[in-house]
Amino acid sequence: MTEEEALRFLADAGRFGDLGLGRTQHLLAEIGNPQQGMRFFHVAGTNGKGSTTASLDAMLRRLGRRTGRFISPHLVRPHERVAVDGREIAGDALAYAALSVRGAAQGMTDPPTEFELWTGIALLHFAREGVTDVAWETGLGGRYDSTNVVTPAVSLITSIGLDHMDRLGGTLAAIASEKAGILKPGRPAVVGDLPREASAVVEEEAARQRAPLWRIGQEIAVEGVHVSREGTHLRYGDPLGEFSVHTSLIGRHQAQNTALALAALRLTLGASQAHRASAALSDLRWPGRFDVRDGQPTIVLDGAHNPQGASALFETWSEAFPGERPVALFGCLKDRDPRDVVGAFRQEIAALHAVAPPSPRALSAEDTARALSGIPHRDIAGGLRAARLDALNRQAPLLVFGSLYLIGAVQALLDGDERGL
Repeated sequence: MTEEEALRFLADAGRFGDLGLGRTQHLLAEIGNPQQGMRFFHVAGTNGKGSTTASLDAMLRRLGRRTGRFISPHLVRPHERVAVDGREIAGDALAYAALSVRGAAQGMTDPPTEFELWTGIALLHFAREGVTDVAWETGLGGRYDSTNVVTPAVSLITSIGLDHMDRLGGTLAAIASEKAGILKPGRPAVVGDLPREASAVVEEEAARQRAPLWRIGQEIAVEGVHVSREGTHLRYGDPLGEFSVHTSLIGRHQAQNTALALAALRLTLGASQAHRASAALSDLRWPGRFDVRDGQPTIVLDGAHNPQGASALFETWSEAFPGERPVALFGCLKDRDPRDVVGAFRQEIAALHAVAPPSPRALSAEDTARALSGIPHRDIAGGLRAARLDALNRQAPLLVFGSLYLIGAVQALLDGDERGL
């Protein structure tokens, strides 16, 4: 199998199947249960999963651990989903793992979905590379997500909002129940600052599982937060002590994500090890999350694709770019109403341009523009050129936000040949 054949095999698999972990468990059994013997930090949540996973991975590497990182979706290349010691899976390694997984899947009467296949590939690659510790991000929900086949050292729930309601339920309580499905008997859990309705569900599940629980705002203190274009400073505290931390990730929400990652390490590795590991956060880079690119104009890329994410984005904007109104380029998928995402923040934007992310599930640029009262709309390259020129004329920064598929496409354009835009 070639790299191209592997990617085609994965893309041709169905996106969704019946809810349950049976297919993944069957698949892993066929390839020798490669997940055994690794320590997992399992991360779920509506927003903040990727940043928390990246923070965990960076800190574990600082301690000399052999790390695996599993995320979704990717920004530019599918290979980003699977990384060992911060390096994404190479094409030949992807092909080798995909060949093994395809052979196992061919004997299954209920074929695995694309994400279930990626789960198997990640675990097989981690086992072959001698990974000891895994920062392990859910794809959707938690209880029935294919990543929920492991027994984690600690479970993390970053945030809970109304998202993917067609799959997870129409209330915060229902969604919280699905996210809390990653909690395991006797294994500690750390949880972000959740809405009361969601928090009650998570606390009840933790009690049922006898899972020790640390919560931001209760066992975990996040104080003295200062946000700038250079990153975020915070004072972290828990029952084991307190200390100051700086992360290069920008935003008050990133202070909470950082605190969750620190708490997970302190619960599993101890206070002194986690404190030492925190030095890795000062030079952590996580593309597409308030990713500031200086130039003419300054460009900020952010994957805020739901109302909760947009709220965090514009709160961060007000601190990192006080008094400045950006020109914005926006695009989302069909399961979003652009008015819900842009919503109350429309007045914070000097001018808005619409595009369609490069996904078969994208909301068209025309429909996005219509929903947002007839704003200009183009293809991605044309929209980026127009929005950039608009920003230059207004002497304003340019903000690109919405679907991560859009952020990845714009990142590729900027990194490929920024002079041509």
